[in-house]
Amino acid sequence: MKRNILILISIIFIGCSSKNPVTWDSRVSNSHIKPLNLAYDEYGKEHYKTILFIHGFGESRYTWRFIVKQLSKRYHIITIDLKGFGESPKTEDEDYSVYDQAKLVQEFIEEKGLKHLTVAGRSFGGGVALVLALMQERGLLKTKIDKLILINTMSYKQHLPSMMWLLQKPIIGYLGIHLLSADTIAKEAYNYAFSDDSLIPKDSVEQSAKMIDLPNAKYAYKQTVDYIIPDDIAKVEKEYRDIKIPTLIIWGRDDVSIPYRFGERLHKDIENSILIILDNVGHMPQEEAPEQVIEAIEEFEKS
Repeated sequence: MKRNILILISIIFIGCSSKNPVTWDSRVSNSHIKPLNLAYDEYGKEHYKTILFIHGFGESRYTWRFIVKQLSKRYHIITIDLKGFGESPKTEDEDYSVYDQAKLVQEFIEEKGLKHLTVAGRSFGGGVALVLALMQERGLLKTKIDKLILINTMSYKQHLPSMMWLLQKPIIGYLGIHLLSADTIAKEAYNYAFSDDSLIPKDSVEQSAKMIDLPNAKYAYKQTVDYIIPDDIAKVEKEYRDIKIPTLIIWGRDDVSIPYRFGERLHKDIENSILIILDNVGHMPQEEAPEQVIEAIEEFEKS
């Protein structure tokens, strides 16, 4: 009995403990994040123009498999796993914000010496791409980003999807992420993300569940959710207007996680941008409508 009480007290303490600030100053300008070797795959020839793909929350580089084969015929494709996801390290710390991820991707880009670079991000990964674009506008990148692709991107302050909102709650979030099976979490995520559930690939759910079951994966999920919205988001979102990089914005009209009105707002804020809204498509166009995504990217890269 005493042991159970101690466990409950520990959970309450963990859930209610104060968080370190998630601001540009604390996590970009004064970042102390430790370098990590991010897992990645490469396709195509290295002398081609490079497109670096950054996945969304709860995903891995596996999500891009439907589009990399076709695109690698003309482009050098790199897909990475963000810290805490897929096969990348899942360290027990608090450095899981969009800013922290952007710093790690910056290190990856510079270490690889990538040139003629397009950065493509989706959902949470799109937020990472936006931070990288702002870093470039502030002169903080050694490697130039030539073009930007944003797919159903985390960008403005908004209400979190119900599942993520619950995970942020003290006690409930901690218990939920650890008591729910990986298969349940994966199925719910895909049901929420697709417009047409009949199109959900079985292997997507299986791979997602497999990644969630890796050591420390649920810890990384919880940390990412807790730190997913920067404390200074209201300030940062005003700076999207400073982005001069040619940008392609792709959005599923039926997205219930990040409604397409945010894509329209992003298009309005980024002057040199193109917006494509896909009908009958949800939060994961790269899996639900890969042919349309490929077509949009190829047309954008030709321009």
